[in-house]
Amino acid sequence: MSGWKSTSDLLAIGLPVAAAGAAWANSDTVGLKEFAATLVSTVGVSEILKYSIHKTRPDGSDNRSFPSGHTAVAFAAVGFIDRRWGDSQPYRPWLYGAAALTGLARVKADKHHWQDVMAGAAIGYASARWLTTARDGHTALSAQALGRAGVLVTWHQSW
Repeated sequence: MSGWKSTSDLLAIGLPVAAAGAAWANSDTVGLKEFAATLVSTVGVSEILKYSIHKTRPDGSDNRSFPSGHTAVAFAAVGFIDRRWGDSQPYRPWLYGAAALTGLARVKADKHHWQDVMAGAAIGYASARWLTTARDGHTALSAQALGRAGVLVTWHQSW
């Protein structure tokens, strides 16, 4: 169980560091500011919900299970990279896989229920979509909730 917790901790730190590093390496000051705003909003919304909802963790350690902050931060970082640079980042599927692994690790570590990690993923991804601008000429992946009908996932390319 501690291996899963360590995995989720490393990913929740490593993915944001990678996102900030990508912006820094590209001398993208606008991107750095947008990423900072994305992280602040993601953590802020997650913490407000944790302290408002009081859902008990599967391991019973406290009542701050909903939503998963680790997963929210991971998806905010990957969503930022995807939104900002689109198809110039060929390893996007691997990054989304790493963000999903963050959520899986939180469930396996007995820190969250599946609903918690799904909500965290939605919060992080939505923050990145809302607060990050795409650079010209890149593709983007987006998702939209359709209520009980499911989720619409779209892929678009600027021409």
